Amino acid sequence: MIDQAPQKKVLKIDLQKITSFLDVIKKYLTWLYNFFKDNKNNSKIMLIIAIITSALAIFFGIQLYNDITSLNAKSSVLNTLSSYDTRTLEADPITQNILKNSDTIKDLIQENTTTEWEISKYTDYLSSLQTPYTYLLKYVYLPSLNVWKENYTDKIDTNLIWIKFLEKNPFNDITLLQKRGDFFKNLWDNNESNDILDMNIGDITEDTSGFFNMPITVSFVANSKRAFLLLADKLSMTSNKENISLINEFFYYLRGEIKKGKATEIKALESSYTTTFWSGQAIDQDKLIWYNLYNRIYNGGKNTLIDDTIIDKTIKSIISCNNETDEVCYYKFRERYRDIPTFGYLLGTDFGTNGAENLKRFMLQLPPIFSIQSFEFDKIKSPTLSDAANSKYQGKVTIVVYGRSASAQEVDQIAQALGSKCLGEVKPLTTQDGISLIQSAIMKLSDVNKIDKSYGDNLRELKGIVDQLNTDFPTLSNYKKTIKLFELYRMLSDAGLCK
Repeated sequence: MIDQAPQKKVLKIDLQKITSFLDVIKKYLTWLYNFFKDNKNNSKIMLIIAIITSALAIFFGIQLYNDITSLNAKSSVLNTLSSYDTRTLEADPITQNILKNSDTIKDLIQENTTTEWEISKYTDYLSSLQTPYTYLLKYVYLPSLNVWKENYTDKIDTNLIWIKFLEKNPFNDITLLQKRGDFFKNLWDNNESNDILDMNIGDITEDTSGFFNMPITVSFVANSKRAFLLLADKLSMTSNKENISLINEFFYYLRGEIKKGKATEIKALESSYTTTFWSGQAIDQDKLIWYNLYNRIYNGGKNTLIDDTIIDKTIKSIISCNNETDEVCYYKFRERYRDIPTFGYLLGTDFGTNGAENLKRFMLQLPPIFSIQSFEFDKIKSPTLSDAANSKYQGKVTIVVYGRSASAQEVDQIAQALGSKCLGEVKPLTTQDGISLIQSAIMKLSDVNKIDKSYGDNLRELKGIVDQLNTDFPTLSNYKKTIKLFELYRMLSDAGLCK
């Protein structure tokens, strides 16, 4: 039989050769170590490194020169868009037209530069259109529930509590009834007025978009047809978007005339308002203009920027009236503002006189933005023949007034201001702080020598109130949170717990 089993090969390892190889490596490493260890060889090392570095620099320099020469030879081709994949630009609707008018990369760059210039131009123009609203009209159209913060400086008035709060808060019931009642009762013409039969003001409702609404229902009697029409005029003033646009237009041109005609006065105001607006930066001139105008109209401030000449030029700028007589110019102005006849005739009949005072008069009676939900009226039949010519109208109107609610950021600002005043440190005042201060005061009453039963009872009653406030606080609207924070501060202050 033949043995088919594979034969194992014997692997012979020459240990002597391996040992010799390792000795060579060891001697080489030892030589390297001794070479670098010897300071005399430093100059040799540096020379070798310098030679290698120079060689590499020359090599890459030659390579760069060759590449630049090659690219320059192809520059005319590389500059054309046909050398690149432009399918993405062709598929984008925004760049399709630009691509059609561009053959080279330079054309695309020029188109981009032109587009950026146009965007900047129209952004600045849009900003100038919005400036009258941003710095003035929003405070009139949409009053804020945060009555503690000054409109322009954002300063928090922590002293607006108790009677002072009731007197200055335009949203308390008494003030609302008086102010809204006057709106429906008093008309532009002092010889005309309406009788208010009944008025109901609903609750203020804040929404999640930063605004609030408040329904008002009024039953009235207009004592004449003229009185009724004047009321209709007032109701359409800020409930109609076209009328709002006309008012905005007037203030846009007014801003332009103030900047042109009152440059010296504006510079003077910049100096006087340094401490008012100081933030380490230059004062926003537009903000300064509207701050001065707002204070002149609503706070009895000095009239610095508005005079009859400014009003006259504003009227003529709006209608582009250059060579016509005043009679023609003011007639055109009244025609443009015929949908707001009160405004048009108030400013457009005196031919350059009393314009400043008439503008103030108009602004003081300009209501917030509102929507008309219902408007019912009927002519009252006279019981006697002698009164038949004197028409009276009885009506009922429901409007919803809008404004700006207090934001979460404003609540935090108020909490910070009250915290600094009550806690004596830079931290927001919270209901937990109130509880801690009260508990600490109660603990101190454990000292027998300092027991005051009446004071202790008051503290425990106060703790119950603040405990309930702590439970309810997260569910309150921002406006009610601001009120409760001031109430908390007042209670802690009255109890002598603030530091």
